Amino acid sequence: MKKIMTVVLVCMVVVGNALTASANFNDVAFGHKNAQAISFLKDAGVVGGFVDGSFKPAEKLNRAQLMKILVEAQGITPDPVQYQGCFTDVQTQWYAPYICYAKSVGWVAGFEDGSFKPESFVNKAQAIKMTIESQGFTSTAECKKELFADVEASKWYGKYVCVALEKGLLEEDENGNYVPTKDMTRAQVAENIYRAILVRKLDKEAYTEEVKGMTQEALTTFKTEKDSIKTEIDAFKAELKAMKEAGSTEEEIKAMREEFWETVKEAQKTNREEFQSTVKEAHDLFKENKDAVKEELKGCKDQGMKYSFMEDKCVPKPAEDKNDDVKDDVSNDVNDDVNNDVNDDVNDDVNDDVSPDTTDDTSDDVPAAN
Repeated sequence: MKKIMTVVLVCMVVVGNALTASANFNDVAFGHKNAQAISFLKDAGVVGGFVDGSFKPAEKLNRAQLMKILVEAQGITPDPVQYQGCFTDVQTQWYAPYICYAKSVGWVAGFEDGSFKPESFVNKAQAIKMTIESQGFTSTAECKKELFADVEASKWYGKYVCVALEKGLLEEDENGNYVPTKDMTRAQVAENIYRAILVRKLDKEAYTEEVKGMTQEALTTFKTEKDSIKTEIDAFKAELKAMKEAGSTEEEIKAMREEFWETVKEAQKTNREEFQSTVKEAHDLFKENKDAVKEELKGCKDQGMKYSFMEDKCVPKPAEDKNDDVKDDVSNDVNDDVNNDVNDDVNDDVNDDVSPDTTDDTSDDVPAAN
């Protein structure tokens, strides 16, 4: 009897875990091959699903949606006043802050015609490039892995596929092929990002079955860091609002905003391991120096320079700062341009039935994920 009870309890635990894993979304069964990845991203607050409780794992994802996932996965909701107008087709739409932030830190560069094609479905080559860049993995100079039959190392995406293979980020191949032009599904994107986060947060060389078994540890670390960064950024935005209500000039607020986000950007690009502490330091310095900055602004401006509260002195303006194309009265609501009935899912602010860019699928080579 005791043995039977033990077996029953074990079965209950297994079933309980299965229900927990599949309960996140009503269309992701426990047996779905990407269930753990999707569950991880849901628990981490990176994806939220649709209002009907579904995830729609087989549906395709567009370039704007992927950018929002990758940026939000860092704990960052970029300021829409600071980040807009970075491509000919990316101006003040809901996705502009995410795409423009990604551009500022070097994850994307757009197409040769100056566009980003935000509503085009993202293909496998583009998605893996964006994922690798967002996680700060170094692109290998010489690939030591045997690539797929349809991937040449010399192609623009070759080095990214190689890094993904070395890091164990890719699922099984399709009969020896990678099919770089194939559009990505939401489940496939979730799997790539999940594996990349585990490798990064657990400081491992590659995703393995052993690493997969450390998912909960990675989730705890990831959520702690992500929530900390988001808290600092949200508090900074609230303080800018308080400054405006207290009578600070648009010029003072603009200087504060630019300096803070410049610090965040540089930390993202150059010091990923200390990104969380750097964002906190930037926020702390803002709080300490915001009154002094007001006094320094005029002197710096007269010299044709800008005030840096990180360095506590006047510094030369970056080239892009000399053209103030962004209006300070743009609404801070990142979703103002989205219809009111759009749900809050981190992935789903764009209609999922947007037709793909046909040139992506018909060209002889894969268009660069620039």
